[in-house]
Amino acid sequence: MNNQIELEGFKALIFKVGEEEYGVHITQVVSIERMQAITPYPNRPPHVLGVTTIREVVTPIVDVRTALTGESLKPTDDMRIIVVQTSDHAIGLVVDAATDVLDIAKDTIQHSNLIEEKEVSYLLGISKLGNRLIILLDIEKLLEDTTNLDELKEIKNTL
Repeated sequence: MNNQIELEGFKALIFKVGEEEYGVHITQVVSIERMQAITPYPNRPPHVLGVTTIREVVTPIVDVRTALTGESLKPTDDMRIIVVQTSDHAIGLVVDAATDVLDIAKDTIQHSNLIEEKEVSYLLGISKLGNRLIILLDIEKLLEDTTNLDELKEIKNTL
């Protein structure tokens, strides 16, 4: 996703992982689903939970908490699967809660040294809205950095 477009301001789906709030561009979001049974498969990375069928489509499922923090999933009733579209396929992201859709104005976005030094390529910025800090993510870059997208596509295609 083009960072220049992102930084002009956009609508974002806000979700929680632990106490932190994250935002992804709403155009990357296909749907928000309740948690459901996930079928694990052998030899997968720790943050890839397996696959499930969402709206009759086999969808790989990634635990965002483990991908971002290394911590294990902590099941709750508020957990959701956010289905996002990458350039090639849909992937489900398990988050603690999906909370809002917000307009993120350009003047609320601040940049971190991590972005400027390219240490975290998926971090678009941090939006300060009142007393809330929302970490803005390029979800495709996050998945590229933490997950083998080609492997997920191959798993999906073999099922």
